[in-house]
Amino acid sequence: MRVVLDTSAIIYLNDFRRFEEILTVQEVVGEVKDKISSIKLSGLELKVVEPSKKVLDEIKNVARESGDLEKLSDTDLKVLAAAKENESEIISDDRNIQNVAEKLGIKYVSVFNKKITKLITWKNYCKSCKRFFEKKNCPVCGSKLARVPENAVELNQ
Repeated sequence: MRVVLDTSAIIYLNDFRRFEEILTVQEVVGEVKDKISSIKLSGLELKVVEPSKKVLDEIKNVARESGDLEKLSDTDLKVLAAAKENESEIISDDRNIQNVAEKLGIKYVSVFNKKITKLITWKNYCKSCKRFFEKKNCPVCGSKLARVPENAVELNQ
């Protein structure tokens, strides 16, 4: 199995032997700070990849459509793009990564937490004005918008 690791996978996984090829992005390597994870990382036959701008833009568009873009870091987006470009599974506990991966048809494995059970489309909602907006603050009343599920579809597990 070819996999792309996010930072949580490096922190929480202890056995990497079952993977045929292990990939990640440079930003994940840079996020590893603790000593134990650094030792694990140094012992891996790890291929660091840089996804293309074209695939990264595609990931951003899908994340924007699903309402996950504001919750995904640049590192998360690159992990998703690397998995898509290299036809790999993602190992991540991040629910926003899993949600976008599901929309893209990318397989994913959760390490520590349960996998998502619903595919969710998120929208920003003003509780005062009772309307949806694409911004973080309501353009009408100035209130901070709440991220709420607009649509949720049960996944077949």
